[in-house]
Amino acid sequence: MTIYDGYSDWRANEYPAVLAIGDSWFWYPKNNLLEALARHPKLKDGYQHMVRLGENGAMLSEYVDRPGFPGRLSRRLKDLLQRDPMQYIAAFAVSGAGNDAVKYSLALKADCSGATTPAACVSDTGMDGLIQDLTFDMNLLLYEVQSAFEVQHRQPVVFVHGYDYSVPDGRKFKLAVVSNGPWLAPAMDACKVPPDLELRKGIMHILIDRLNDAFEGYARPASGVYYINSRNTLDSGAGYQSDWDNELHPTRAGFDKIVDQKWIPVLQQAGIAAL
Repeated sequence: MTIYDGYSDWRANEYPAVLAIGDSWFWYPKNNLLEALARHPKLKDGYQHMVRLGENGAMLSEYVDRPGFPGRLSRRLKDLLQRDPMQYIAAFAVSGAGNDAVKYSLALKADCSGATTPAACVSDTGMDGLIQDLTFDMNLLLYEVQSAFEVQHRQPVVFVHGYDYSVPDGRKFKLAVVSNGPWLAPAMDACKVPPDLELRKGIMHILIDRLNDAFEGYARPASGVYYINSRNTLDSGAGYQSDWDNELHPTRAGFDKIVDQKWIPVLQQAGIAAL
């Protein structure tokens, strides 16, 4: 198994079969979806080699060129889609939306201090704006990918994944002397959400469900586009810290669980994982 970053040359005779662009769920250093997938015993031979573009903290809006706003990652994505060994790439995977949602303050109302239910904290206007922007960017991205494969008279297999219900408990990412975050609790604090963890988890349920509804609409297996619904895989109850390393990222075991329970069945349907 080899996972290359999008700026490295790959070894001779070790061509990646999967091109992935994504955020920290593809890059997280303790484990991530791509690493968990590459070592899964049911993944078919050849697909263990992957090339990825993006980084921790990447936003979906950075993957593509918007009118008047060139994407920070879009030029390199185009280069990867157009390079000669493209014929070896058979699948494309995309991960994004979490960091965009943080930028949108989780689509919360400006003052949630009086809220007693999760729905009372959510701004319909803010949520609609977030979903509109995300689907606009996803449309552009999928168009670029499918157009690149059409030039080679091939149809890619595309996997769009969603997130599970994270717990906004204020925990940071920590690795040795490096730390980052938290992301969710500060956004809620800024919008004066009461410090009730169950209320805050309910807000995340609404957000994740809306993101899921938006991205699930892209699933068209007959055209090679699949959606991976990650919800209800990880524990968000009393034992959630065994599945969640911090506010946004699963533990090593958590990533393995999502790949085994959610990714592999979809990859079996697409013919690139063994039954």
